[in-house]
Amino acid sequence: MIINADFGHAMQHLFPEGAVQKYTPARLRKKKWSCSTFMLYVGLDRLYDTHHHTIFFSEDYKRNVEQITGSLVLPDDPSIYVQNPSVTDPTLAPSGQSALYILAPVPNNLSDIHWEDVGPRFRDAVLATLEKQPQFSRLREHIVTEKMLTPTQWESEYAVHYGATFNLGHQLSQMMYFRPHNRFKHIPHVWLTGGGTHPGSGLPTILESARITARGILEQGRGVKEGFM
Repeated sequence: MIINADFGHAMQHLFPEGAVQKYTPARLRKKKWSCSTFMLYVGLDRLYDTHHHTIFFSEDYKRNVEQITGSLVLPDDPSIYVQNPSVTDPTLAPSGQSALYILAPVPNNLSDIHWEDVGPRFRDAVLATLEKQPQFSRLREHIVTEKMLTPTQWESEYAVHYGATFNLGHQLSQMMYFRPHNRFKHIPHVWLTGGGTHPGSGLPTILESARITARGILEQGRGVKEGFM
């Protein structure tokens, strides 16, 4: 069996209670979990000729990171990542229009943030911050379609444990070898892949995780065949 589900969610929901003692709900809570992300997907009625990737850092980035991962409070000056894929692939939006992906790192759901209440206000704050940049001036006037995604929705709709979109945190005690191993020793014949296992989160490392798991399964299969023969 190969598990590509969110690691924390899988440990709580895919096995009988008590089957994996190392990853009980109480022990999972003691792990360090990554931040979450507040997301906006917007379609706009004009073409934004910006870079494919743009990052706007908070003026006090150190404080911004502390709010996200330390005190777990809503950032008052968020850092924002904007992806404008339409400049690379024009088929992603109607002619003369744009589709933007807007991301602001925020605390995960171990915080006391009630996103049902603050989500719309934070959405306006993120867009107002972007509108201070010349290339995104008057952005809100051009939105024709929009989807908002909060940490609460990451957990409830997409089964992301604590809404931690980058899975287990990347502290030294949880990186590389110290992440759950691809061959899951706690349950026979189970292999893991994805951001919550070795070697870590982020697209290149997740792809490497899949390669390690695939190679391990193939090597195990050859060993079984040779032993049988």
